Amino acid sequence: MTSDKLLEGNLRRFVLFRLLYSARFYYPVFTVLFLDYGLSLEQFGLLNLVWALTIVVAEVPSGALADIVGRKRLLVFAVVLMVIEMTLLVLVPVGASPVLFVVFLVNRVFSGLSEAAASGADEALAYDSLKALGREDEWAHLLEKSTRVVSAGFFVAMITGAFAYDADVVNGFLAWFSPNISLASEMVIRLPIVLTLCTSIILLFITFGLHDIDRVDIAQRRAVALASGVGVSAIAESFRQIIKAGRWTLGHQFVLFVIIAALSVDSVARSFVILASEYYRLIDIPVSWFGFIGAGMSLIGIVLARLSRLMVTHLSPLMNFMWLSVVLLVALLGLMQMVPYYGVVFAIGAFAVLGMVQFQTSYYINRAVDSKIRATVLSFKGLALNLGLGVASLLYTALVSVLRADSDPAVVGDALTQQVFVSSLQAFPLYFIGLFIATIALARWLFASRAVFFVRPGDAI
Repeated sequence: MTSDKLLEGNLRRFVLFRLLYSARFYYPVFTVLFLDYGLSLEQFGLLNLVWALTIVVAEVPSGALADIVGRKRLLVFAVVLMVIEMTLLVLVPVGASPVLFVVFLVNRVFSGLSEAAASGADEALAYDSLKALGREDEWAHLLEKSTRVVSAGFFVAMITGAFAYDADVVNGFLAWFSPNISLASEMVIRLPIVLTLCTSIILLFITFGLHDIDRVDIAQRRAVALASGVGVSAIAESFRQIIKAGRWTLGHQFVLFVIIAALSVDSVARSFVILASEYYRLIDIPVSWFGFIGAGMSLIGIVLARLSRLMVTHLSPLMNFMWLSVVLLVALLGLMQMVPYYGVVFAIGAFAVLGMVQFQTSYYINRAVDSKIRATVLSFKGLALNLGLGVASLLYTALVSVLRADSDPAVVGDALTQQVFVSSLQAFPLYFIGLFIATIALARWLFASRAVFFVRPGDAI
């Protein structure tokens, strides 16, 4: 059995993994960075679709493999892919070209594979470590702690990333050391990526220090894999694991409801969050302030971590879903107005909902699922959320194409891109209302017992 010292180490490294894997320096300028590299808004939407579909394809098999061959192996694989995806963006030439799109396409595929490999495996390893220590009741507190630490990390990464993307700030800083030192704009564009590459390398060493929980069933499966050929055995076993976990999930009404509800909220909130930097630019916020906005979101995330814990321990799942839906809808209606400067207040709603959905789904699902299929079931959650994002990205790409085709021929270049972006925001509230209605209707049709919606904290699930 794994010693208590190693189990405690897993808990610390879980928090560090969440911190360094999530807090990336290019997030405050995500959309702007893609466009400034030379991509069009349609290409940006298409790349997000490819990213989401890659996760959809790889999510469940990777979760099953994590349950079979060990969570650490999948996490190390995820970080190696992260290092590669960052390296590609550091090296690719800036400027619109077929090569640029191909490199970004490969980057999105590697990023999606990395997300799929990490999704669920880190939570499963951390929860099982708590369970082995006899402290699984502390799961909500560990999630709150990790959220606080990640939020603090975002605070630093958002400010640093935004300043690193501002050529005037960067060259002004370098001028303090020598007036002859300056960086070209093409190099400044890469700085947030370079910083993320550095943290990904650090993360790789941290991930190597994780330890899988010593379970007899995993040891036996590894032995079978070695005896009959790792590749074939692992693939066959992973499919058996997927079928087993899939049947369990479909038969467990509570978990199924949590996944469906999370999909409807997360897909819309995340679709806007991906586009947030372009929204900030269009409401007249300077790029150098993007980091402060991201940092502010992170500080709010620290408060929301406590709020999320109180919600899951005091309110029913249905009530939590309703509250999150109301907050998101109000935010989307406000974003449509494109209020200069103060419009950032409505963006807070989308960011807040996104974080709270992640917290609540992690809490509910880990409490309900058996350890032997934990990572696989968590991967079903990831599959659903990214499938929702993929559909939203596809619809958004189609909408942008239609809006561009119907635009005034006299409007071209950046002015056209901005006009199309503003018009596209009008569709977000309508899309979410449609998803909300579909979720309620589907839940009423799927579940014979309505009690699943009103499970009280502490009740058996």
